[in-house]
Amino acid sequence: MEKEMEKCASGEKYQQPARPAIISNGAQIFLRVLVVVCSASAAYLMFTSKEETLVYDLPMSATWSDSPSTVYGAYVDVVVGASALVSLFITLITMRQRGHTIYFLLFLHDLVMMSLQLGGCVAATSIGYVAKHGFEQAGWLAICDHFCSFCTRAKTSVTIAFGSTVMLFALCIIFAINSRHMHVHVISTANV
Repeated sequence: MEKEMEKCASGEKYQQPARPAIISNGAQIFLRVLVVVCSASAAYLMFTSKEETLVYDLPMSATWSDSPSTVYGAYVDVVVGASALVSLFITLITMRQRGHTIYFLLFLHDLVMMSLQLGGCVAATSIGYVAKHGFEQAGWLAICDHFCSFCTRAKTSVTIAFGSTVMLFALCIIFAINSRHMHVHVISTANV
C-alpha cells in the first residue's frame, strides 16, 4: 500500500491488475449482448402479438397497441435494446483505456436503463394481470380465456424483458464491485 501511495505522490500512474479487468470486461460484454438480444426479442414478441376471434358470435381482436401500458413496455424494450447496443460499442472501444469518467457514465447508463426497463415491465405486467384475471369492481372482464395466443405472447415478452432487467442489475453490481478496486488520487494541499 505504501508503494502505491509513493507512486501516486511521485506522479506515476497506477495500473489496475489485469486479471480482474479481463473477467469484468468479458462479463460486461456478455451481459450487454444478452440485454440487446432479450430486449429485441421482447419488443418483437410484443409488437407481433395480435389475435382475432369470435366472442359470443361477435368478431373481436386484441393487439399490443390496445393498452398504453403494453405500448409503453414495447417502446421501452426498443429504447433499452438500442442503448445497450450503443453501450456495447462504447465498452468495446474504451476497453483498454477506460478512465473513471467513462466507467461512471456507463454505470449511470446501466442504472437508468435498468430503472426504465423495470418501469416498462411493471406497466405491462399490471395490464397483463387485468387481462388474465379481470377487474370486477370496474366491470373489466378477463380476456385471456378468449385470446390465449395473444396473452401467451405478451406474457413471454414481459418475462424476457424482466430477464433483461436482471442482466442490467448484474451490470450495476459488477460496476459496484469494480469500483472498490479503483484508486482515487488525492492531491494534498499541505505542501503548497
